Amino acid sequence: MKKFLWFLTLALVLVFAVSCGDSKKGDKEKEPEEISDGESEPAETDGDVEEPTADDSDNEPTEAEPEKDPLKCEDFAEGLNENLIVGEGKNELARSFYLRLPENVDSLEKVPVIFLYHGYGDKAKSFESFFSSYVDNETMPFILVTPESRSDVYGFNNIPPAGIEWDMMNLTDGSAEGDMFDAILSCLEKRWKIDEKHIHVSGFSAGAITANSMGVQKPEKIASILSYSGAYFSDAASRDALGSIMGMKISDFFSWPDFEEEHTKYPQVFVFGDKEDDSWGQAGMFTIYFNQMARLGANYLTKLGHDAILCNHGQDHTVAGISANAAIKFFADHPFGTVKSPYKEALPEEFSKICHFFTEDDIVEEEDPEEPETPDGEPLTCENFKEGYNKNLMVGEGSDTLARNFYLRMPSNTEEKLPVVFFYHPYNVKAADIDTVLAGNVNNETMPFILVIPEARGDKFQLSIPPTGLDWDIVTLSDGNAEADMFDAILECLKTRNMVDEERIHISGFSAGAIAADSIALMRSDKVASVLTYSGAYFSNPANREALGTVEISEGTPISIGSFFTWPDFEENHNKYTQMFMFGDAGSDTWSVEDGLINFTIDFNETGENDGDYLLANGHSAILCNHGGGHDPHTSQSDIDALVKFFYDHPLGTNPSPYKNKMPQEFSNCVFKK
Repeated sequence: MKKFLWFLTLALVLVFAVSCGDSKKGDKEKEPEEISDGESEPAETDGDVEEPTADDSDNEPTEAEPEKDPLKCEDFAEGLNENLIVGEGKNELARSFYLRLPENVDSLEKVPVIFLYHGYGDKAKSFESFFSSYVDNETMPFILVTPESRSDVYGFNNIPPAGIEWDMMNLTDGSAEGDMFDAILSCLEKRWKIDEKHIHVSGFSAGAITANSMGVQKPEKIASILSYSGAYFSDAASRDALGSIMGMKISDFFSWPDFEEEHTKYPQVFVFGDKEDDSWGQAGMFTIYFNQMARLGANYLTKLGHDAILCNHGQDHTVAGISANAAIKFFADHPFGTVKSPYKEALPEEFSKICHFFTEDDIVEEEDPEEPETPDGEPLTCENFKEGYNKNLMVGEGSDTLARNFYLRMPSNTEEKLPVVFFYHPYNVKAADIDTVLAGNVNNETMPFILVIPEARGDKFQLSIPPTGLDWDIVTLSDGNAEADMFDAILECLKTRNMVDEERIHISGFSAGAIAADSIALMRSDKVASVLTYSGAYFSNPANREALGTVEISEGTPISIGSFFTWPDFEENHNKYTQMFMFGDAGSDTWSVEDGLINFTIDFNETGENDGDYLLANGHSAILCNHGGGHDPHTSQSDIDALVKFFYDHPLGTNPSPYKNKMPQEFSNCVFKK
């Protein structure tokens, strides 16, 4: 896939993040001084991690620990337990957890324990409810422990891999989660008669990965594991499946020990969803497919002598398929030291519906990350283009092949060749939203037209570090471009039907979609008749790159944000077209990134003015229209009619624009750039 120069920045900050996030490297914890959420990214905001000073002592606890008294074993109680100090020296952390006890816990001869780890963005309070009402069940009454993650220490802000929240990247010398597991278990053993043959772990997503890490670190204590959408990063195949960026293996940032050669074997149930749907990642960086990770994990454990059960619930990234009651029965049926699972011969009814024991038949050849993408469903062919939503058009070549989707709307009269209008949607908006606004206009009296609304591939091109919110392949255009590939493929298919007026191929878009439209015009000027954008920018324009400012990754080393946008210049002898730039008032038509690491604002009033000069210098006609509002595409019916009129008045090769001497009434707020 296309490579992002943003990873050069990522490589610097991620190395820093990994070293800060490892609780075993002598770092100190502090409470976050300021909370700030990035505008484009819904990720949880995390605190900073302070480097130790030369005066730190290995035996001194963290200075920023809560002032309340540390929790003692004898104070363990039903509900929220806070301020349990775990770890030693500078690795000490105050941890919290929820504890649920069966009613007769004091009279039980032996009490099983289940540790339950929540996923990213969740809290122990909400996630414990999955098991909490079952602690008194007849099959196996148990103590439920639901630890709270320390996202302020292990979340890494918006730096990939954000969304972890647990200490589960570098486990080579232990982990804070292992410390917490030991501390809680030790206290439980002092308070109640714990059944050491029934200590089980479970979790979801990041919590499932944490549960698996307990299996690797504590196999001498754990009886069995049931994970929902997890992964083992002690497994080389699972690490390799994360792929690489800019020649750097993502797996290099995960350091897990191998199982001891002679370790206790435990059975595990891997619950997961359908491929592609049950996934998590940093868009444009990497994606973890938990369908794939489950199979790799089962293969890994089986080779080590464990029993593994695979359960595909067929849904997306969610806790489903195996109920809490069935999970508890699995735990009850698999005490410590179970080498041959009683489920091997016949699965219980709830398991048999979606599960099976892992066998060699489950091993599949892992896809080469450089191989073309395989879409769900049959690839779309030109003859199968239809009115409405079209899926799985394979565009690009070789490793750059992508399945793309788009809306296609046709006017009533398709007997003659028709203009084509491509419209690119903004960040966090779907093609369907644009289709709702524009589809009814294809029979416009001035110019009936074919409407194409491409769907962005935000899962591929939405970066997890600034500039987040792109959705389109608009950062690096110098070695080809997925959006240009899609533009070409759709246009060629329409031409095979002999229905395209090649003198009237027009492009429009808003915000990130306007930038995508500008990039297409730049790369396909030989095909584009005219362009009308709402709040866009050409990043082949040095003035726009400069306007983004700089960021300091390390003290005294400013890096130009614009340098990460690598766009080609116009070809020397390229087709000249007219473009209308719609934008709002200075300071109000803006888009910002503020995440504490990289902070900048794009003012589309400024980029519009810059691009008027840029196009004029390259021999184009440019029209500047300040609608006087904020970051708004202005899609009233009169605005849409005006857009169509502009396109009608500017077929291929129209330069200078007929608007040069007098603006039509529809564009009375516009000026012709001279």
